[in-house]
Amino acid sequence: MFNIGGYVSYRSEGVCIITDIRCESFGSIGKDEKYYILSPLNDPKSTVYVPASNEKLMSMMRKLLSAEEIENMVSELREERLEWISDNRLRNSRFKEILLIGDRRELILVANTLTEKLAEQEKTGIKLPQTDINTLKRAITLLYNEFSATTDISSSEDLIGVLNGNIRLNPKNPL
Repeated sequence: MFNIGGYVSYRSEGVCIITDIRCESFGSIGKDEKYYILSPLNDPKSTVYVPASNEKLMSMMRKLLSAEEIENMVSELREERLEWISDNRLRNSRFKEILLIGDRRELILVANTLTEKLAEQEKTGIKLPQTDINTLKRAITLLYNEFSATTDISSSEDLIGVLNGNIRLNPKNPL
């Protein structure tokens, strides 16, 4: 499925290189199990162990998308928004879950929803809660880190332009 030396996106860790695939024994069980060993590019001193037998964790290890695949996904989701949760605590809890999992589709929806909400609030003179602004910044950062690995975008502002349909992506040399 994935190979040593390959690049993947994993949860909120972002883009990682697969440094090894090996059997390890953790905990009191003492059973050897196959793990993918990941090194996040934004924190190379960190190591992430993903058990190959854990379908949920393995589903969060995703291949990097091409510029065309990103453009198609962004275009498909451009008009979609998450249902707005009026209770700040519940909304923040939902957003934290999305940020932790790092699913790019959900991150795009968070960015679309909060960008639209921010624009609505600015028109009325009411500020969006700081937690929502921080969530928007984090979602944009996660998307930028992943998408800039395979495309020519060079800033978070470029990413916002891509989400709005104002900037087209071009491929860059693969990692």
